[in-house]
Amino acid sequence: MQASSVPLTGADCFLRAFDGEVRRLTGASHLSQLVLRLGPGFDPERLRAELARATAIAPILRAPIRRPRPFAVPVYDLERAAHAPPPTVEIAKDAAAPRAAGGVRPIPPLFFERLNDVRAIRRGELLRFDVVPYDGGAAGTDVAMTWLHMLFDGSGSEAFVRWLDARAQGEGEPAGLPGGDGLGDLTPPALGAGRGRQAQAWRAHMAGIGARPPRSLAGPARRVRQALSYDLATFAPEETAAILARAKEKAGFLTPMLYYLAAAIRGHDAVFRARGVDARSYVVPLPVNLRPKGGAGALFRTHVSMLWFHVPAELARDFDALLEALKAQRRDSIKAGLVEGGIAAMDYARFAPARLYAHMARRTFGGELCSFFFAWTDHFLPGLTSFLGAPIENAFHAPSVPASPGSGAILSVREGRLNLTHVHQAGVTTAAEREILQRRIRDDLLGVA
Repeated sequence: MQASSVPLTGADCFLRAFDGEVRRLTGASHLSQLVLRLGPGFDPERLRAELARATAIAPILRAPIRRPRPFAVPVYDLERAAHAPPPTVEIAKDAAAPRAAGGVRPIPPLFFERLNDVRAIRRGELLRFDVVPYDGGAAGTDVAMTWLHMLFDGSGSEAFVRWLDARAQGEGEPAGLPGGDGLGDLTPPALGAGRGRQAQAWRAHMAGIGARPPRSLAGPARRVRQALSYDLATFAPEETAAILARAKEKAGFLTPMLYYLAAAIRGHDAVFRARGVDARSYVVPLPVNLRPKGGAGALFRTHVSMLWFHVPAELARDFDALLEALKAQRRDSIKAGLVEGGIAAMDYARFAPARLYAHMARRTFGGELCSFFFAWTDHFLPGLTSFLGAPIENAFHAPSVPASPGSGAILSVREGRLNLTHVHQAGVTTAAEREILQRRIRDDLLGVA
């Protein structure tokens, strides 16, 4: 028997809070985007049909999100899902295939517009696809899946794309989801005295960071219309192989993400130095996937904790010293139970008013949320070479970034080619500063002095 509602995870509630914060300050929703750059052969009507079938199986795809009563855990209301608008597939007007330097299509501006949309979460407006065909699809097609960030986390969004494609190929159960209902564990977390102490320890750790708060390139929160766009840099296969080998050598087999984080910190630091501004310190949250290794379930909702890294700005001058500091912080944070403490804190905060989250963060960090957003999502859709019959030429994530901090660096590897997506708010950095940032990251990844 299907449940009438599904509770949000602690991480979902964290994201719901920031959706409200972004909406209040910038007039947008806290969305995320998965982009598929396809070759010839894509049929948008086939996508429409598969999405309609998926929505019939998984009504959470259009379930209104609401808090049933004060101080209760917010839920996906599956009973009302049938009355909510279904996810849409919009097809842009056909265009000739533009080509940028190197023969790569520039990102369609429509995708930036979608990342800055407002979605009504209480009406179940959680997901949409936008399709941009070139020369009737003969020259390829770009597809953007844009969703309210709590519907999927990064791993879930990739799993959903896989599932849509598998369904189109006639694979899997005709009316089933991976891992059963695809929702993950619905058991309410135990919130006893032990979990309370974990949450308090995590809160004390965050307060300690506030002793030397960060400074973002955008500056503290302000009311400004969200206007995000992003740049995509794709490394050649031989460059990618060298970077992966260097990351393993420098950061270790288990912690390659710290190699990319160090490069991202130094990229932002290069802009601060060009401005002649002291960044004070760098505070960057890094998502930690809570799924069991290789788990096929939990398509929907957000299943992550966060590790918060905090380093003095002067450490960014030396890549190796910075990397060693990040490795030590990761080791110490895990030893101190901060991953579990973060989970406990988010589970408790599910009962709190949404605006309390952002208020606490900004109060602790002097009006800032963090220095910038960062994610290393490892290998992106590995092994999936086509989507609904069209070859995948490239694929990557572009999560939205609040207008403050106004910058995010997202890295992943797609079939032997490293992608660097730099998401940025209009007016936060100049074109010249973005070139400085991206060149510094590139040089550090490749080990260029």
